Amino acid sequence: MTTTSPPPDGARLLNQVSTALTRYVVLPSPEAITAVTLWIAASHAAPAWNTAARLVIRAPEKRCGKSRLLDVIEAVCHRPVMTVNASPAAIYRLIGIAEGDPPTVLIDEADTIFGPEATHEDLRGLLNAGHQRGRPALRWDVNTRTVEELETYAMVALAGIGRLPDTIEDRAVIIRMRRRARHETVQPYRVRCDAPPSTVSVNASTPGPGPTSTPSPRRCRSSPWRTVPPTPGRPSSSWPTTPAVPGRTRPAKRQ
Repeated sequence: MTTTSPPPDGARLLNQVSTALTRYVVLPSPEAITAVTLWIAASHAAPAWNTAARLVIRAPEKRCGKSRLLDVIEAVCHRPVMTVNASPAAIYRLIGIAEGDPPTVLIDEADTIFGPEATHEDLRGLLNAGHQRGRPALRWDVNTRTVEELETYAMVALAGIGRLPDTIEDRAVIIRMRRRARHETVQPYRVRCDAPPSTVSVNASTPGPGPTSTPSPRRCRSSPWRTVPPTPGRPSSSWPTTPAVPGRTRPAKRQ
């Protein structure tokens, strides 16, 4: 006799992902929160779709939270692969070796790849073609003397300052980030300590490798550095304070 686990509560999972996003990142609007949450959910069902919408996280200046948002997405999306620079050949191989279950490609600092002085037409063509199924790249294999087909279909998110090429944004959900105001607070996020976000607990019966465990706080307590708490207008992850030496406490401030 076999038993099957009940299907996971999809609405509850989406609420957990949304809560995780807003715990660590200030998004520009409720619609943006919904859009990112649904894009993450779509990444877990990418093999079922005909098209893979791009997610463009655009900021007008630095310190708007675009990289932080990409970090949180990495923790909860399907088979994430994070990079700040990659050759077209590497992306082709990365997607092609997992044709039936493509990874989710996350590209940070995309403005350095597609900036006015750094155009990568091969990579742009790959990202454009991979928006839809049935657009493989063809390569000649000199060893087997045959034509090799490399799939390009995959979910892709890009984060950068300023606009990306029109052909990419035309296929994308665009999130326009901004600096958070003084009254807006978020928790600090560090990949070693907080990934996957502790608010997300995916049922083990969920298809695909979702976030099924919560982070161990010992990973953070074991670090020899105490970190500076976040303050408005200052990146919270920049500078550590003095090392935390076991058995030693800081002297009390004089009154």
